[in-house]
Amino acid sequence: MAFALSDIADLRVSAVASAEYLRLLADRSALPNHPALLYAGNAAGSGSASIQIGHLGIDGYDLLASTGDGSAVSATTPTDGKTTVTVARYSKAYSPTDLARLTDHQGLISPERFAVDAYQSGASTLVNLVAALGSGFSGTVGVSGSDLDAATFLAAKASLEIANVEGPYLAILHPRQFADLRADIVTSAGGSIPFDPASPAMLRVMGQGYVGSWAGVDIFVTSRVPTANAGADRAGCMIGRGAVCWADASVVVDDPASQVVLGNKVLFERDRQALSGLTHWVSHYYVGVAEGIDAAGIGIVTDA
Repeated sequence: MAFALSDIADLRVSAVASAEYLRLLADRSALPNHPALLYAGNAAGSGSASIQIGHLGIDGYDLLASTGDGSAVSATTPTDGKTTVTVARYSKAYSPTDLARLTDHQGLISPERFAVDAYQSGASTLVNLVAALGSGFSGTVGVSGSDLDAATFLAAKASLEIANVEGPYLAILHPRQFADLRADIVTSAGGSIPFDPASPAMLRVMGQGYVGSWAGVDIFVTSRVPTANAGADRAGCMIGRGAVCWADASVVVDDPASQVVLGNKVLFERDRQALSGLTHWVSHYYVGVAEGIDAAGIGIVTDA
């Protein structure tokens, strides 16, 4: 007599895990290597977790004053200011049990896999911190609830140019904002100013979040751009050099057998909890960002 699968249920399992797996959707872009982002330095061994960047009105900031022949010129007091970047700890831990590890047939619960995650998580954390600054600039362009268009993008660039902000400029936009801008470039602007998409060579330099440039402005796209106006909008930004400052700190390896420093200064380490049959895989990143010169950046607040 024939028998069905249901008749031998005790000899089968309800499902078998595939050797393949899907990564849940997330923004995995890294901060672009761009002159508009000012690296303040490494706080390790400096005696403080904060790094101060001085501002100085020099190189033409003060003009020469009309002075009579033979008259003494008055001394000019330079205009100055400062930005302080404070490095703080950002951490994460995964704690699989021994049973979870020994039944893993896909290699997902492994030191190698967690190390890759640690590196990516550090890069994504820095992007998140920088993107969050976009909502803090006092100057903004855009209309709440309206799509980002070419005219608004050019208005942001004009604001930086009028403020004498040093280029090249970098726009940090949400994918929704970039999609709206791209559509308007094609439909309304008619391609009069061509969009220059990212080449493979530029992607190697700038990172995967870099999509290209338009009107002489480099564009970096990340879904980590924050919301504004109760979630109705996204607060992207356009910056020049001095608008965003960031710093980090190198970490010390005490036990090379259980600790390693990844390429972006993320400390990845193992902590064994034998009594509970647990292994903790822990990541630490010491980093900080701060707004530099407020006028060197402008918010782009448009429909989400």
